[in-house]
Amino acid sequence: MAKNEDTRDASLRVSKKTRDSLKAAAAVAGRPLYDVTNEAINNYLASAKAGARKGKK
Repeated sequence: MAKNEDTRDASLRVSKKTRDSLKAAAAVAGRPLYDVTNEAINNYLASAKAGARKGKK
């Protein structure tokens, strides 16, 4: 059970760090947080798809 809790805690730490980074990027750019968040998600998905395509060759 401790292993599950460790994994969950690590996941929460990464999520908080990512969320804080997105908030900082939005503040610096003077853009709404949801715009920056959506852009980051779209960039991540595009890179994940590109990585999947490279792996299929």
